[in-house]
Amino acid sequence: GGSGAAGGSPLSEAAPLSPLSALSPLSAAGHLFQCRGALLHRAGRLEAARAAYRSAVRHGCGAPAFVGWALLEEEAGEHGEAAGLFSRGADLEPEHAPLHNAHAAFAERRGDTDGARSIFRAACRPGACGQARSFVGPDLSRCSALLHGWGQFEQRAGYERRAAVLFERAARLGRGCADDCARAWHALGSVRLRQRRWDDALEAFERGLAGSPRSSPLLLGAGLARASLQQHEPARELFRRAVAEEPRHGRAWRAWGVMEARLGEVEQARRGYSEGARRRR
Repeated sequence: GGSGAAGGSPLSEAAPLSPLSALSPLSAAGHLFQCRGALLHRAGRLEAARAAYRSAVRHGCGAPAFVGWALLEEEAGEHGEAAGLFSRGADLEPEHAPLHNAHAAFAERRGDTDGARSIFRAACRPGACGQARSFVGPDLSRCSALLHGWGQFEQRAGYERRAAVLFERAARLGRGCADDCARAWHALGSVRLRQRRWDDALEAFERGLAGSPRSSPLLLGAGLARASLQQHEPARELFRRAVAEEPRHGRAWRAWGVMEARLGEVEQARRGYSEGARRRR
């Protein structure tokens, strides 16, 4: 299994466009060990994967290696070890939102709902998250990915209103990763659809589309909201765009078919149902 030294020389000579070229030789080697650990873990070679993750941490990989290693220990039934690794990763990189999301999901899988919520609250304390420099509430940071993860947790716990607040705050940040904001707008729009708040749902989906105009899930959501508002021509165009962007989006095909069936457009409905059944996504 290659040594750090063996990987050091080529990394230092990497082409400028290589993603690893911006990393120091030490952290680049750490990321390579982390990838090796993930592959070995997927292959079921837990001892070899554990050794690779350990090397990744020694070579400066940080939070991603701790997350992978912790998930491995969870799979092996070493829950105490897994919890300790999540905590070590958070101490090392407190700004790493995916680590906090993974840590909370680990607690949730163990049935510790209060513990999961406490992880989110702790991560959102002032200065705990790199983006948490100003606040929208006593326990909420301005870290979109973290707020979105927290909202998903509250939704699974049955607190949909709480989830909607978190999704909206995540979405309205309007900064950082566009994908994070798009996912938050989509999550908020989906909640509003279930609440039958069609106008609010449409607003959420359209806000998401302003930043991610080619997102098939957002186009589908906007189409569903328009159809619910009896705005059938705009809905039809949104469904058409959704399947044009992602032809394998079975849910979009089926939603289009349902609307056309209700309007008596038999041929278009048949096509939507047929494509939806074939695509199955």
